[in-house]
Parts: sequence; structure tokens; C-alpha cells
Amino acid sequence: MHCEALCLGANEPHAYVSGDCIECMATSDNVVRAGLTPKHRDVKTLCSMLTYKQGFPEIMRGVAMNPYVTRYIPPFDEFEVDRCHLPGGESTEFPAVAGPSIFVVTLGKGTICTCNGDNEIIQGDVLFACADTRISVTSASQLHVYRAGVNSMVFGAS
Repeated sequence: MHCEALCLGANEPHAYVSGDCIECMATSDNVVRAGLTPKHRDVKTLCSMLTYKQGFPEIMRGVAMNPYVTRYIPPFDEFEVDRCHLPGGESTEFPAVAGPSIFVVTLGKGTICTCNGDNEIIQGDVLFACADTRISVTSASQLHVYRAGVNSMVFGAS
């Protein structure tokens, strides 16, 4: 499966069109909706923030951490994202990172093992992991797990 990531800066409108999407954002209080939603649309603010530059976003291919985990590192400090697509009956490990992490299970079921023991995971689960925690995952079926954490560049590692 071919997977890509986009890195969009502040005040850049974007939309989900098709396929699967995991969106990770830096802390912000300025979400501005432009359309295609029943929620409030702030047209005045939207028009004031647009830059009117054209072009294509940079496509990030990611860096393989092991056969099943790919890391996407944007060019800013707030976060990085690891993508793990694990076939049924396989195991892998998320490398320990210096900051805390949040894990999201988007497909399948399996077991996640931390220093606190084994926990069953299923689609829809969200888990927190402390800094410097090695995480291993074993799939009972095809399993998709994403990790978001502080960008490793902040700690002098990649």
C-alpha cells in the first residue's frame, strides 16, 4: 500500500476528499471552516488569512523505522506521526521516543504491550504512552495503528 503525508502550515485551507486520513494538528484556537459543513463558516476571517499563492504541497513519503512502521517528520517541532500497518498474526515495535505519545487504532484488533503489561486493542481505541516507553504490537487481524508524539528533532534524535 502506498502512503503519503502532507504538511500544511498555519492559515492554509485544506479538505479531505477521498481515502483514509489521519489529521494531526499543533495546538491552535483558530480553526476556520470554509464550507461543505453545517457548522459556522467565518467567511470574513477566511478571506483575511488567505495568501493566494499557488502550487502543490510537499508530499512526505516517510522514513521506514522497521518493515511495518513508517515515521513522518514535518519541518516543525510540535509533532511527528508514525504509521503502522500490520498484517494479521505479525508483531512489530514502535521505537521508544523521548516525549509522550498518543496511539490511535483505526482498523482491526490485536495486543499492545508496554511496561505496564499487555492490553487488548480494537478499532477506535486511543491510548497514551509515557516518554521513553518501548511499545510492541501484535495483530490478531490486519491492524492499523498511528502514533503521534513530540517531534524527535526537539530531543536531538531522528
